[in-house]
Amino acid sequence: MIALTSHYLWYSTRATGIVSLFLFSIVMASGIMTATRVGGAALPRFAIAELHRRLTLLAVLFLAIHIVTSVIDSYVNIGIAGVFIPFASPYKTLWVALGAVALDLMLAVTLSSMLRKHISHDLWRAIHWISYLAWPIALIHAIFIGTDMRFGWMVAVIGVNIAMVFLAGIWRLWKNPHPDGALTAIPDRAAPSRTTNNRTPNASQRIAQQRAQQKAPSPPPTTPSLPSNPTTPIATTRRPRP
Repeated sequence: MIALTSHYLWYSTRATGIVSLFLFSIVMASGIMTATRVGGAALPRFAIAELHRRLTLLAVLFLAIHIVTSVIDSYVNIGIAGVFIPFASPYKTLWVALGAVALDLMLAVTLSSMLRKHISHDLWRAIHWISYLAWPIALIHAIFIGTDMRFGWMVAVIGVNIAMVFLAGIWRLWKNPHPDGALTAIPDRAAPSRTTNNRTPNASQRIAQQRAQQKAPSPPPTTPSLPSNPTTPIATTRRPRP
């Protein structure tokens, strides 16, 4: 039986915390891509949105394990209240409080997504913007709560997380494939696509169009019709008398 002060709990808390941070960084980057409606033939928009949802659920799972192992480990006194209420934990009060704030914000975003059909779109969008505040708070919590920052691999992990979200944000501001992409994270299916209407057909598409034109039946020959006005005299040729 594993004791409450076992090293397994300590290693589990550290590992799940690092994995949770990495997954939430990917969720942030994919959320930025979803908000700007990026997509193409290789990676459609719905695939990016579905990847964003699945990674969010996976990150929440690892975060739950991280919280449970932190609470049941008797080596540090965090307590259940310290997980949700800022400054309620006597152990590293400030850094645990930042983790509690990040958790509360993430819970608000998750619950708003689950109740999206029952709330207004403006309210859901306003709550969803909280994720941009929750990620840096969780990053600061990960940097100062543990003792792994003295290792080079942990510094590299933090650097990769920062670079991932930073580059996604810079890409959004610079590239911005959809001007009003910041208004919503869900593509407007009713709106016509701006890229497909003005896209120049490639060589295979031009060949397909030419073959379709060649296979199209030719129009039937037109027959001359009589004048519609019955009073219009019809010119006739008279044969001369002998």
